[in-house]
Amino acid sequence: MVATRTYHPLGKKIVKKKKILYCEQNTDGTVGGSYYCLLELVQRLDRSRYEPLVVFYTDNSLIPRFEAAGVDTRIMPPVEPFHFSDWFGERSPLTLGLRPAQRLINTGRRLLWPALERARFLKREGVDLVHLNNSIVLCHDWMLGARLAGIPCITHERGVNHHFPWTARYFARRLEAIVSISGAVTENFRRHGIDYPNIEPIYDGIDVNRLEVRRSPEELRQTYGVPAQAPVIGVVGNIKRWKGQETVVRATAVVQRQHPDVRCFVVGAVGSERYHRYLRELCAELKIEDNVIFTGFQDNIADYMNLMDVVIHSSVDPEPFGIVLLEGMALQRPVVATNIGAPPEIIVDGESGLLVPPGDAEALAASVNSLLSDPQRRRRIGAAARQRVLNEFSIQRNIAKTEALYSRIFTTRATDAQAPAVSRR
Repeated sequence: MVATRTYHPLGKKIVKKKKILYCEQNTDGTVGGSYYCLLELVQRLDRSRYEPLVVFYTDNSLIPRFEAAGVDTRIMPPVEPFHFSDWFGERSPLTLGLRPAQRLINTGRRLLWPALERARFLKREGVDLVHLNNSIVLCHDWMLGARLAGIPCITHERGVNHHFPWTARYFARRLEAIVSISGAVTENFRRHGIDYPNIEPIYDGIDVNRLEVRRSPEELRQTYGVPAQAPVIGVVGNIKRWKGQETVVRATAVVQRQHPDVRCFVVGAVGSERYHRYLRELCAELKIEDNVIFTGFQDNIADYMNLMDVVIHSSVDPEPFGIVLLEGMALQRPVVATNIGAPPEIIVDGESGLLVPPGDAEALAASVNSLLSDPQRRRRIGAAARQRVLNEFSIQRNIAKTEALYSRIFTTRATDAQAPAVSRR
């Protein structure tokens, strides 16, 4: 399959479209920020220059939106690892003794053989660039497959990883670019000795116009039985321990002393059933079951954020970026976030939001109480927050920098390809 060409009405060839394969490899069943960032990118990609093909490892609720945008979307499940423990048991001496053999088998099963398949797929589909959406510690089969196919490959880095295996370091050096989504991610690279010249800082961005409020605060209050004058706070994100919903629950118990009818919405898919059960048990222990509302996954979080008087971002591990922060700020909500990772890059403390130490329920409650008690301050911070998003974190800035990166890669490859011919003259 050859790349598409765009033609002038009179038939003159103008430009050859470049086909870009995007891969989202998340397999835990939740839909997070990386999915939405990818969706906004391919929706706004210059289709006169680039043709997107998106590969997911699992089915997910956003695929219809990719297809509605006219994006060719595929599901290509990963190869599952082989375990001798399935035969002999987890603690069997045979299982322990055969671990070196198991690693060797999985290298072939999950890297080498899939890489050959990926290379054939890339050539068959006429792909010009591979853009991986997650991390340098993932998708090594695609990285190797792209090299075998002679196709440039880049990856986003959306994590603050604690460990980088040798395979990640090997492939990372050989990628055309590693897109770092924040200074926190770049600094984490440096702490681990990864200070490669191909690291490209590009902040994530959002389209503020996509945050359409469909259900009014009054409707949601009625749905969940929230009194008309009750203050509402909340946290949005998949329910996982590192997201820090425990801190929010504990802070709600403190806020409730000053605002007895406060309601805290915990909005997000359950990423950990065990943690979810713990949170509910904690609510019962603190006697705030009526104050904390678990909504589960919601396909339009703008409705819920618009209901909240204060939006909380509570990660207890360094947050690589935090699209939820931008969404709350774009809706002119005052956001209280933890001061580790990327939030200090996004929020100007005291101006466009408030920052608190991670895991500190008392500090979080104090900041929330200060905002609930001062409506004028909430409005002032909310307005400044939206303006900061428009100035620094718009999807337009993100797309422009991403397309400039693509253009630079293709120009460099074309120049390199022509170099031998020039030297022979």
